[in-house]
Amino acid sequence: MEASQKAGIAIEATCGGKGTCGKCRVRIQHGAREPLTNVEENFLSSSDVEKGIALACQCRGYGNLEVFVPEKGNELSRKLNLESKKVLLDTDLRKEYLELETPHVHDFRSDANRLIDGLKGKQINPLRLDVLSTIPFILRENDFKVTAVLAGNELLVVEAGDTRNKIYGVALDIGTTTVAGFLLDLCQGLVIGAASRTNKQNSYGADVISRIQFSNEQDNGLKCLQEDVLSVINKIINELTQQNGINIGSIYQVLVVGNTVMSHLFLGLSPAALGKSPFIPAFSTMTVIPAYVLGLEINHRAQVIVLPNIAGYVGSDTVAALLAVKIDNDTGSAMMVDLGTNGEIALACEGKLYTCSTAAGPAFEGAHIYQGMRAVKGAIEKVRIDKTVTIDVIGNVAPCGICGSGLIDAVSELVKAGIINNNGRIMSQKDLDGKIPEELWHRLRPSGSGQDFVLHYGTTDADDIVLTQRDVRELQMAKASVRAGAEILLKEAAIKASDLNAVMLAGAFGSFVRKESILSIGMLPRVDEEVVYSVGNAAGEGAILALASESERHHAQYLARKATHIELSLRPDFSRSFRDACAFM
Repeated sequence: MEASQKAGIAIEATCGGKGTCGKCRVRIQHGAREPLTNVEENFLSSSDVEKGIALACQCRGYGNLEVFVPEKGNELSRKLNLESKKVLLDTDLRKEYLELETPHVHDFRSDANRLIDGLKGKQINPLRLDVLSTIPFILRENDFKVTAVLAGNELLVVEAGDTRNKIYGVALDIGTTTVAGFLLDLCQGLVIGAASRTNKQNSYGADVISRIQFSNEQDNGLKCLQEDVLSVINKIINELTQQNGINIGSIYQVLVVGNTVMSHLFLGLSPAALGKSPFIPAFSTMTVIPAYVLGLEINHRAQVIVLPNIAGYVGSDTVAALLAVKIDNDTGSAMMVDLGTNGEIALACEGKLYTCSTAAGPAFEGAHIYQGMRAVKGAIEKVRIDKTVTIDVIGNVAPCGICGSGLIDAVSELVKAGIINNNGRIMSQKDLDGKIPEELWHRLRPSGSGQDFVLHYGTTDADDIVLTQRDVRELQMAKASVRAGAEILLKEAAIKASDLNAVMLAGAFGSFVRKESILSIGMLPRVDEEVVYSVGNAAGEGAILALASESERHHAQYLARKATHIELSLRPDFSRSFRDACAFM
């Protein structure tokens, strides 16, 4: 694991290398290794051992090893669906073409003053040295015909000739699991490209707490985490520019959103204070820095804008999502639930805005699930159970695991079939003998943690895709956290669930999970199905809006200031709400 991290090769490690998830499977192809650890013996079958399978976080070699790392897929198989989106332009980014008078014996103006005068009296901030140093050469090499690139009152760069038709920006949504990027043509107000990749920080753990610990406890831990996310971002930008035939020097602004920990790691700021109460972030206001400080592979004088955070675990991605769904425009009461590695909930009611973050854990992303995986090719994404089991698999291939939407479907269907009881226990064959269809009865089998239910038969028992009792418990914890958080916000606003006229499911996961399944397992307060709907990747859409519009950025700052954050860990009624929400009813 350590060697792969140093080599820049991502190995998925849900538990951050603690030896509790069994997900970091690799194959030793050549070389001698030390004997299996007790952890490996728990996770690996004799067949696995014969094939040379090892857990990367456990395996040590005697000398040189050749190790095969399975490709987990860098791109989401589910399309981002924001390409070709038209957005309203209100950007402070602009270009002005100038044909300046050349110096002569009666005109002793400095090159900088000549340029500023050509901008016809516009208020310009004092020029940075790195910009000033280029002006004499650019002017003379191009017969004093140049284009000035400005962001507000700041002169970013001076370019040769007339480049007014080339103004681009990138909106980035840095998720704990996935990083998504959107390329905007800021002349036309059009999203012209979208790409996503796995966040390489996954090698240090699936959740933000693992990454906070790594940054605190390991030498250069913070630097490693920052470099990993920056390398992913640079690959996304490179992919977007190559696909669209755009020079990276024509990207002048990047707008970034992410949860509070991700924003800190992106900027190289220590998230240590976020790991303990009272969870204080290093910053919360909108931040603007030049690209060269971070090493982003764009015009190195470009602006990088990070939207504001609300609290320690409610970040700029939530602010962007609230911006996209226009939650404060609703005259009634509206709730937004972002179901990702962390669960953020927002409630708008009578001109007020409340937020909270639930410690839902990464179960919705397939982490901590026995055969869980992200929503990539080979993941079971939908499950139907009648007299038999029907599954939908991403990519229409043989399944190799189950993602979050498939997990919720499976549990919902098994609860309806009476195979999982209200307390979350998978019933045994003895319990259900003669009570369920025979085909379903045969799919039940005992295991170490209780009962398993086979969702898909492989060529051997070891290849079967199963739902375990432990998987059900993981989902119970996650769904109870979300439900309890939503109930606390309703109580804070002094309204009932029936008063809600909209419950919006945000995030990539929220776009694909069936609302019927979410409601049937009790993840949301009791509302009519008609008021529940998906708003897609609202954080990404909000990032796009804020990149294209200065007024939207101002509104994002307003929303962050307006929000009243409810810290659930300080609420004595949260434990009771959580306990009540664990039941499947």
